[in-house]
Amino acid sequence: MNKFEVRFLISSFFLMILSSEAMAAGNGHGSIMDLFAPTVNVSILIGVLIWKIKGPLKNYFITKSEDISNTMERASLKSKEAQLMYEGEKRKSEHLTEEMKSIQIDAQKDVQHFEKAISKETDDKIQKMKSDADSKIKADKKAVLDELNAELLNQVILKTKTTIKTNKDYQKKVSSKLLQGL
Repeated sequence: MNKFEVRFLISSFFLMILSSEAMAAGNGHGSIMDLFAPTVNVSILIGVLIWKIKGPLKNYFITKSEDISNTMERASLKSKEAQLMYEGEKRKSEHLTEEMKSIQIDAQKDVQHFEKAISKETDDKIQKMKSDADSKIKADKKAVLDELNAELLNQVILKTKTTIKTNKDYQKKVSSKLLQGL
C-alpha cells in the first residue's frame, strides 16, 4: 500500500466516526435518513476493501485454480497409468495357467534331457572303466606269465646244470658242442 491509500483509509475511518457522533446527537430520535450516512460509510469501506483486496484475491484464486487443474491432470495421468497397469496384470493373470503349464512342460523336457545326458555319461564311464580294467588285467596277466616263464626257464636251466654236473656223458657232449660253436 502506498501513502495515498493509507491516508485515504484513515480519513474514511475518522469520517465514519465523526458522522456517527453527529447522528447520535439527535437525542435518540431516529429516522431512515439517520441510516443514510452509515450506509454510505459502509459502502465506501466495502468498496475500498474490495478495491484493495481484489488483486491479491484474484491472484490467489487464479493460483489455486491452476494448482487444482494441475492436480487434476496429474490425477488423470496417474489414473490412466493405473488402468494400463491393471489391464496388463489382468492379462498376465489370465495367461498365468498357460504359462505355468508351459513352464512345467519345459521343466519336464529339461529333466528328461538331463536324465538322458547323465545316463549316457554314466554308461560311457562304465565302458571306459571296464576297458581300463580289462587292459590292466591283461597287463598284470602278461607280467605274471612273463615272470612265471622266466622262473620256469631258470628252473629248467638250473635242473639242466645239475643234470650236466652229475652226468659225465652230458658234460662231454656239452663241451664238444660249445667248442664246435666257437
